[in-house]
Amino acid sequence: MKSTARVRGGRPLWLLPPVTAAIMILAACGNSSPSAGPAAGALSEAGQTGLEQAQAHVTKNSTRPTKINVTTPVSKPVPKGKRLTFISCGSANCNLESDIIKAATDRLGWTLKTINTDGSPEQVKAAWGQVVRDKPDGVLYTAVPRSVFESELQKATANGTFVAACCTVDPPVNGLGYVIGTPASNAQVGEDLAALVTVQSKGTGKAVYIDLPVFPILTAVKTSYEKTLTSFCPGCSTDTIDMPITALGKDAPDRIVSYLRSHNDVKTVVLSVDTIGIGLQASLKAAGLNDIYVIGEGPDTTVLQYIKSGLRGPTNAFPYWESMFAMVDAVVRHEVGDPIEKDPVPVNWIVDKDNMPTADEIFPLVSDVQEQYFKLWGVG
Repeated sequence: MKSTARVRGGRPLWLLPPVTAAIMILAACGNSSPSAGPAAGALSEAGQTGLEQAQAHVTKNSTRPTKINVTTPVSKPVPKGKRLTFISCGSANCNLESDIIKAATDRLGWTLKTINTDGSPEQVKAAWGQVVRDKPDGVLYTAVPRSVFESELQKATANGTFVAACCTVDPPVNGLGYVIGTPASNAQVGEDLAALVTVQSKGTGKAVYIDLPVFPILTAVKTSYEKTLTSFCPGCSTDTIDMPITALGKDAPDRIVSYLRSHNDVKTVVLSVDTIGIGLQASLKAAGLNDIYVIGEGPDTTVLQYIKSGLRGPTNAFPYWESMFAMVDAVVRHEVGDPIEKDPVPVNWIVDKDNMPTADEIFPLVSDVQEQYFKLWGVG
């Protein structure tokens, strides 16, 4: 499978010029030492309790999930011959998503048409125009705000096309039948990051959170991270760097290193998206900053290789397989007339060098995700 990177809950690469999008996708992550971090001092009772809670949280969420987030079998046989359309966002990760969706539609006896775009609003809107003309049974897309294609969305639903999305701030209302990866479901990512900071710093550390404000979907992650860190680690402090999208692949590492040099008591870097760490490894080494602990979320295979070799800390892995199959499942349930869960919470997994199944490909979080869905659909 291709090396990919994603903003948890979506990565609206349609906003970016092709070069910037490519940089985000192919980016390597930063360097840090998983053993770094300040020694534990005397903790208050609240601090000790929070540290213990954080450790329990990390232990629990570092266990590979074994169940998908849907458990009810469909109530009747799934009809054959249905047609799905997937609108690709134009990045390598969308190609991966298309391949995953096809694994589901092939088993169902359905056909999948992928409309490739360069991710620009113009091409996305044109793709939706094609959906209106084709009148498929279902259309799937990721990340793009519905405001880009609202008129086409309404025409498609009027044609009887069911619409499912992943990773968008838009709620499943007014023509959008299903969304997985909403801001509300992203709170667990922020909780994981806060727990990792607490455990690494032994309840007394200082961290800096590297945000990408251009992505609204990340707001829930940051909010949850800050709230949870206050609860888990009253002895910790955190600051924020708002990273402009134009810094990715350019001077983002220099900005982070500059901050760390002027805040030499900060030993933990939290990446809201793993790919912000483009070139960070070399920059940290050149600056002599060898005791910096880096964590993040949404890795690609390059990031996985870094984690596997011990060059940086854990990541919260993105559930590609689970999210794509969940969208297909929503279409399946629509076709048979079964209820559809409106705000599903994706499966969650903290991945480190010890529990990672492979660093060579984007793996499903639930190892037998396909088989579990096939069984629910009666095609196993």
